[in-house]
Amino acid sequence: MKKKLNLGIIGTGWPGQMHAQAIQSIRLANLYACADLDQTRRTEFAKTYETKKCFSDYSELLKDPAVNAVIICLPNFLHFPASLAALEAGKHVLCEKPPTLNASEMKVLREESLKRRLLYYFSRQFRFTPAMRAAKKAIEEGRLGKIYHAEATFIRSRGIPVGVGNWFTEKKRSGGGALIDIGIHALDAVWYLMGTPRPVSITAQVFRNFAHLAKVPVFDVEDAAYAFIRFDNGAVAQLETSWAGNLTDDVPPRQYFGQELVNSVLYGTKGSVRLKPLSLFEDQNGTLVTVPLKAADNEPDGFSLQLRNFLEAIEGKADPVNNADQAVALMEMIDGIYASSDLSREVPIPRQ
Repeated sequence: MKKKLNLGIIGTGWPGQMHAQAIQSIRLANLYACADLDQTRRTEFAKTYETKKCFSDYSELLKDPAVNAVIICLPNFLHFPASLAALEAGKHVLCEKPPTLNASEMKVLREESLKRRLLYYFSRQFRFTPAMRAAKKAIEEGRLGKIYHAEATFIRSRGIPVGVGNWFTEKKRSGGGALIDIGIHALDAVWYLMGTPRPVSITAQVFRNFAHLAKVPVFDVEDAAYAFIRFDNGAVAQLETSWAGNLTDDVPPRQYFGQELVNSVLYGTKGSVRLKPLSLFEDQNGTLVTVPLKAADNEPDGFSLQLRNFLEAIEGKADPVNNADQAVALMEMIDGIYASSDLSREVPIPRQ
């Protein structure tokens, strides 16, 4: 029997715990080590998930030759240095979103992974959820025809996060606000379903209107962003995202966040698909018919399926669903949204 890969988790908060549970669920790798500055948190994590080794400094974890790959679950500003250090140490990398703070950093990671023949993989477990897989299957079967437009929505009425040390609302540590925190989820969802076409230009505006709702020392990021993105295949996408806003009463309430709406809709020449509730709107002999799509509910969760793909990609058994080229393009779109807002005009995205 082939020896299982040894994985190390860097950062033992909620994301790290989800990845640890996925490792235990699919049993295709060993949760070998963890690292976290917080002694209480890392000790409890090591006890709960039975890691062989536990470190306070992730650089010590990276020195361990037994570690084959790492999962990075740190605050945004640490994604780039931790990922680069891991690649330089000869480890494959799965990093939580956003991949980096900007596209320039992500390009460095892509080149480093190519040079060392290592896998860089950014975490987007939502791509593996039942609804996304059902929608993707319908699209691949040609039931939408040519996709020409998509709407991506992730809005909250009172959902400004803070984080340990108030890093979420400080741009130098977070990279941005609502856009890079939750908007990136909605944008990636529709972009992935569209087939990840190359973005060519962006018109956008970001806003900071509700800083007074957060009791933090620094709030220099946006609490809302709106964007219109053009792709090289002629399709377009609209993004709407907010941490805070005076939303209308058709947006449902959500514990902790006031009201919240998360959805994706894609429009094609033969039909359209909506994720929530999951439905296909299909032209049948000139009549538009609503066709409920059934999502598999008896398969592993998104974290587990994502981890399986990561491990199989390392071993050359599968293509990575979330690859470094996509991570660069995603961060180029994020950069483009901020640039368009700053310049008050449409901005091009140069060909890679």
